[in-house]
Amino acid sequence: MTGTPAFVEPQEFTVDKLESGEVGGLNDFLALVKKGTPWRISTEHLIRLNGNSRRGKIVNQDINEKLKNRGLVCKPAVDNADYYGHVFISDPRDELPEPETVASLPISAFRGDWPTLISCGPEMSAKKTQTFMISDDLSQIPVLSQDKKTLHGVVTWRSIAQYRGNLDDAKAKDVMGPRSHVASSSDDFLDLVDTIIAQEFVLYRAPDGCVDGIVTASDLAQAFNGTAGIYIQLQELESRIRILLDKSPIPQLRGYLEPRRRDMSKFRGATDMMFGEYLAALEDKNIWNATGIELDQGVCINLLKKVRDVRNGVMHFSSGPDDETDLESSNKHAVTRALRILRATPLS
Repeated sequence: MTGTPAFVEPQEFTVDKLESGEVGGLNDFLALVKKGTPWRISTEHLIRLNGNSRRGKIVNQDINEKLKNRGLVCKPAVDNADYYGHVFISDPRDELPEPETVASLPISAFRGDWPTLISCGPEMSAKKTQTFMISDDLSQIPVLSQDKKTLHGVVTWRSIAQYRGNLDDAKAKDVMGPRSHVASSSDDFLDLVDTIIAQEFVLYRAPDGCVDGIVTASDLAQAFNGTAGIYIQLQELESRIRILLDKSPIPQLRGYLEPRRRDMSKFRGATDMMFGEYLAALEDKNIWNATGIELDQGVCINLLKKVRDVRNGVMHFSSGPDDETDLESSNKHAVTRALRILRATPLS
């Protein structure tokens, strides 16, 4: 008699294991994860094992690629996990308890590659605070107690402009604006959007009570601007590829599925193919000719390979500052170029 499958109890990756040197890096840790042996690890430790201190788009991509290479899953995804929470790393065939992070996108997922939140004490000179704002391109600096647990106020360009005294003699406490809402690191980002827009930023606390992170209206603008347009382009591009591929017989397309997927029941053609499988199929001269793309096959496929890299990299918001490399920028331009080619090809 078959009963309800029991959850597999994950092993705990502790601080002692991290500091002992027993596990040399992320690949060493991932080698420990096997079917029936999932692990629970703090998001911070996972990032540190990869040789990083904070998340960012490139760091997220690197970790996700290492997980993919070993056929492992991370829940919640490292991109979206609470920086101060935990994730489960497992073989996809294992059943696990639901992750403790309930927010669909915790505010701390926006934490970038800055080593610490830049803040000041109430007695710091206003001129010094102003200098940090200019040198580090900041629009606000929180004024915190020495233990970082009490927020006295926030120095902003507006609060400085509203000060009527002599800035040479003023301290941060004199030129700061009022205290603002401080979220918890695990609070859902979507619930805080209105607050971020209204007060132009939101600070958040780590589980130990320290004010340790900030998300600004500028961060939101960069995140949305960097992803919304490319999502729309990729959606159109993929839809066009599927229509063109479906000009070939289903058995011919099935031959380009990954080996583990070739026995898929009810295979419906290109709609059931992955992007890498599109590329493999388009390498076939007969399939290429059937698409009706009357341009150089090699140039077009090389463009689509760059599109694949972009597609793999923009499925989540960047959680750090603007860290797009020249290569990534070039690849995004390839999406526009590839889309022009597909738009020039009749779909019927």
